[in-house]
Amino acid sequence: MKNTIIAAAIAAMTFVSTSATAEIRLIANEPGPNKGVRAKSVEYFGQLIEERSNGELVIDQNWGGALFKASAALPSISAGISDIGLVIGAYAPSEFPALALGDLPLAGTDAWISMQAMNELFSTNEQIKARMDDMGIVYLGPYATSQAQMGCRGEGMKSVESVKGTKMRYAGAVLGEMFSNLGGNMVNISIYKAFQGMETGLIDCTITYAYFAVATKLDELIDSLTPMEFSNAASLATFMNKTSYDGLSAEHQSIIQGVRLDVINYYSENILLADVAAMEKMTSGDDPIIVHKLNAADIAAMEEAAMPVFAKWKSNAEAKGYDADALLAEYKGLLEKWTEVRDTQGYPWTR
Repeated sequence: MKNTIIAAAIAAMTFVSTSATAEIRLIANEPGPNKGVRAKSVEYFGQLIEERSNGELVIDQNWGGALFKASAALPSISAGISDIGLVIGAYAPSEFPALALGDLPLAGTDAWISMQAMNELFSTNEQIKARMDDMGIVYLGPYATSQAQMGCRGEGMKSVESVKGTKMRYAGAVLGEMFSNLGGNMVNISIYKAFQGMETGLIDCTITYAYFAVATKLDELIDSLTPMEFSNAASLATFMNKTSYDGLSAEHQSIIQGVRLDVINYYSENILLADVAAMEKMTSGDDPIIVHKLNAADIAAMEEAAMPVFAKWKSNAEAKGYDADALLAEYKGLLEKWTEVRDTQGYPWTR
């Protein structure tokens, strides 16, 4: 009981009175380090909120999972351990299947498309909004990775046959299970521990992303990359504790919600540019990283190995009262919608 009271006191919004204004400091937790494309976007989110509130709202950002680990984000934000934090759907597949939907291996998209699709889904689907109310959280906006790649030491993943017996990082409930079904020797560590795991020999391969590999210096350890022929992971989103959110004025709530599209565009542009730059860095120079390309048979084998993942997601969604087929169809429809927007109008920053 004492610990609960202390945690609640620490996480509560801090009001600092000055002669000019009442400053509200919102405590935020970020599982990743303060570097890389997404870190810059997290900082941009805070900057916009502070600017648009004339300094009345300040994000007190904690990095590297200082308040709680990524796997504990959902219950921690719900309980008020922080006001704001990132939730990764792979760590809550049964509790939050609507968010885990963004990880299903669908047809290839990019970060901007998947983020726009998830944003519209979470902003308009009444069942998802009711579920978030029950969990005591408020949706603030999406994040997504670029296309996943298998980064390995040695020859790496030339085909699905090379997966068998290879020590691989268990990359969440989707790709982790898929590679386990293909015979991988799966090691359950977070992506933020991938460098250490590969450096010590705990793993030989890990799912990564071009910009992330460079940002975390993983590119210094890997010898090969194999792009996955699936959609990027879009099960990452920022949430706010509902009690903290409800304690804000309508004006402050509007400011926090109003930065979302700006953050989506800022992050998407920068992640696309960072991926191009990262691939150029990794595949050039005196000792370039080799890039393997999977053939049609390999992709078909991976799709077959992923079928139980869809079945498990459907079971989780139905257990929470969703019409799983309808929810998946809605998301696919939104991916198609935003793909058409990109193809006909271009990205917002290029118009």
